[in-house]
Amino acid sequence: MDQFDGFPVVIGWELTLTCDLHCRHCASSARLARPNELTSREAFELCDQVPDLLVQEVDFTGGEPLLRHDWESIASRLIHYGIDVQILTNGSSMNPLIARRIRDSGIVAVGISLDGLAPSHDRLRACPGLFRRVLQAVECVLKEGLHLTVITTVHSGNLGELPSLFDLLPKIGIRNWQIQPIFPLGRSRNGPDLLLSEADYLKLGDFILNHQPRAKQAGWDLGPADPCGYFTELDTRNTAWRGCPAGLATCGITSDGRIKGCLSMPDQYIEGDLRRKSFWDIWFDPEAFSYRRRFAPDQLGPSCRLCEKAQICQGGCSAMSIGSTGRFHNDPYCFYGISKRNQSNLSGKWN
Repeated sequence: MDQFDGFPVVIGWELTLTCDLHCRHCASSARLARPNELTSREAFELCDQVPDLLVQEVDFTGGEPLLRHDWESIASRLIHYGIDVQILTNGSSMNPLIARRIRDSGIVAVGISLDGLAPSHDRLRACPGLFRRVLQAVECVLKEGLHLTVITTVHSGNLGELPSLFDLLPKIGIRNWQIQPIFPLGRSRNGPDLLLSEADYLKLGDFILNHQPRAKQAGWDLGPADPCGYFTELDTRNTAWRGCPAGLATCGITSDGRIKGCLSMPDQYIEGDLRRKSFWDIWFDPEAFSYRRRFAPDQLGPSCRLCEKAQICQGGCSAMSIGSTGRFHNDPYCFYGISKRNQSNLSGKWN
């Protein structure tokens, strides 16, 4: 096998698993800190390893990353090396002072979760009044001139609210909206009522297809996250899908210093421990990320094995595939696959 020569251009860094919420859909089951999270010194040493790997962007996630006391110092260390830093938050800790500290730290963008209108958002995140606080958080971030994206996890209970959110978001100043189908991982496994059916998934794709040009015409952006595709008119991503980037151009760092292809994937898919090996050695280990770097058609699962797009797609989103079927290269949430199985009419549902 040839030596892998790609680099992790984008890294998701789970600063802490601590969270002040207990969301029903959380793929990480976040609440308490991991038993042995990285110290500040270890986090800074990790930052010092990142430039050699040609990383361009680091996205702070959690848990709730703003609950880690040294998030600013870690951001500053990365920014010193010319790396863009973004932070994803549930919005509960945001206030004018925090927003100003984010701006002053040099963080280039903020993502805030908003998962429906007030009743459904508060119910999903088990926190009455959170919707109102998120709107206040949006206001704080926008006042500081920060680039802001609202991220919506779509499930069976809020799918029908997407048109209302489409109307609401530009009214509160949002110019970027990312739509993410729910992962059947973590706590969402305890709430099967949240999961999308095949019909729901097609309806989600049709919503994006019909509303994306309307948003663009109005001067703002609406787009799907990676697990939303593939290979039909409903796939509206800017770059054609060529397989999951986990372990090829992206990876995740857990708060206790372990590496996996994507933070959405369960911890059983850890590739290495930064307390034992360098980031470089983990990334370029010949055996690392073999599910992506050593893909072969005979690894395809039953959802994908007979698909004529399989050589290009390579089984869809790894996290969605694992969550839905317990294996790689078998993502059943696929516009092309669903339409083939059901001979579905792909358009017209939101007109």
